[in-house]
Amino acid sequence: MSSGSFYQGLLSMTNWVGNGVMPLLAGLMIAMGIYKFSRGGDFERYLWGAMGALSISGLLRLAEVFARQGSGTAQMFEALLTLTDWVCNVILPMYAGIEVVRAVLGVSGVGIRLNIGDDWMRHAVAAFAALSCSGLLRLLEHFIAAGTGGVA
Repeated sequence: MSSGSFYQGLLSMTNWVGNGVMPLLAGLMIAMGIYKFSRGGDFERYLWGAMGALSISGLLRLAEVFARQGSGTAQMFEALLTLTDWVCNVILPMYAGIEVVRAVLGVSGVGIRLNIGDDWMRHAVAAFAALSCSGLLRLLEHFIAAGTGGVA
């Protein structure tokens, strides 16, 4: 047995776990969170677990990019740039959606009936801040892309 087939098998297994199994586990965690919520229990840890399971695929892709690039001086900068781009353009809009839902539930009085508290404004501000950060990063990316041709 050659070592190439072992490495190919290991890569295939990693891709299968990262892109096939982890999203399924995220769905099961969300379902368990909904069940816990319906019983009046704490559901947020299941929500964070689902987000972590979905992040595995992104982290797997980041590791593949590192392996393809090899070592170099620009690798750390590219990694930080990719991480910032991923967090601001993927994670923050998802988090903003969650905060909008929490704000709507707070305004509608669901939080008061569940004895959670009246902090809907905090959720609305957090959603606005998350979307603003994402939008500002997109604006900076546009300016950088438009400025690569030089100043006329």
